[in-house]
Amino acid sequence: MGKWNKALSYGGPVYTWGSKAFDLVLLSVYWVVGCLPVVTAGCSAAALYYATDRSVLQDRGTATKAFWHSFRQNLKMGCAHWVVTGAAGFVLLLNFGICQARLTGHLQWLMCGLYLALTALTVMNACWLFPMVAEYDMPFGWYLRGSLSCLFRHFPISLLLLAMAGAGYWSVYKFPLTVLFIPGIYSAVTVPAVRKRIARFGPLIQEEDPEPKEET
Repeated sequence: MGKWNKALSYGGPVYTWGSKAFDLVLLSVYWVVGCLPVVTAGCSAAALYYATDRSVLQDRGTATKAFWHSFRQNLKMGCAHWVVTGAAGFVLLLNFGICQARLTGHLQWLMCGLYLALTALTVMNACWLFPMVAEYDMPFGWYLRGSLSCLFRHFPISLLLLAMAGAGYWSVYKFPLTVLFIPGIYSAVTVPAVRKRIARFGPLIQEEDPEPKEET
């Protein structure tokens, strides 16, 4: 009973992991709320990364404070990059639909495959882009420079991020209520790998003096 009581005590493993699970659900809800205006989805993605890293994984502050701090801090750059990313994805998928409807034979397969590949690259780039928005204070183009570099330099991880994002999308599409925890789980699983690699990228652009974002 002593070990069981210790496990259930304040600061014990049950309390610690239960709190982390609650924070991930809370962050998933915040992510959904942050995405509701649509144009702010990029800010919400950056804030989810930031809050998961700082609050859930590193135990530095509360999830609520970390998320909304990052959301406000990255509002301008997050919106700008999301508009560009969303527009690129929309155009690529639109062209995919046009090719599927109007072309036939091998040309149809070739063009549809090309547009699907470009769409996948756009999604993979976003998986690196918005964590960089959360971490660094840089001009607009430098984020793209960094995310594209990480995309191709760590291509196997980019493919894994794409696969996990696709699995999360499928889960939410089939079972809508999973949106209450899928974003948080995805973030908790992917943040360590992403953080480690974008931190390695930082020295490569140190000559241009990118600034880390202000902590809460």
